[in-house]
Amino acid sequence: MVMWLVTGVFVVLAVLAFRGQRWAYFTFVILGVLYFPASVAFHFHPRPCDCALSWPLILFALTKYGHIVRFAIFFPMTSVQMRGYSSRAQILVSWGAVMAMGIYVELAEGFTGSGNCRLRDLFPDAAGAMIGTVLWLAWSRFWRSRA
Repeated sequence: MVMWLVTGVFVVLAVLAFRGQRWAYFTFVILGVLYFPASVAFHFHPRPCDCALSWPLILFALTKYGHIVRFAIFFPMTSVQMRGYSSRAQILVSWGAVMAMGIYVELAEGFTGSGNCRLRDLFPDAAGAMIGTVLWLAWSRFWRSRA
């Protein structure tokens, strides 16, 4: 029941952030940052991060569709917050935010012990950012052509 409530809060904040509500975006990010420590009641059980990289491991990591989808959504949500800036600035800041959040997620999994801190899990995050970039550019082009 609690997980449904948490998911509902994140969905509502995401929708509001997509509508340009900056407070909703920052609340979404702050709650996202607090999610891992709160999920373990702020009792940390650090584990080392797995930094092994090889093509088979990277390809296997790319099957983490949850990472890809979440970060594909996070990218345009961040881009919306950068309205008024050039497309290049929107894309660069959004990529930076996606990768920073991806690094944070992996480190938080390692610090809390509630997941597996793996360097290779940054690849599905980057794949999500790539998909988000394509979606954002297509959406922007669509709206520019209508204007």
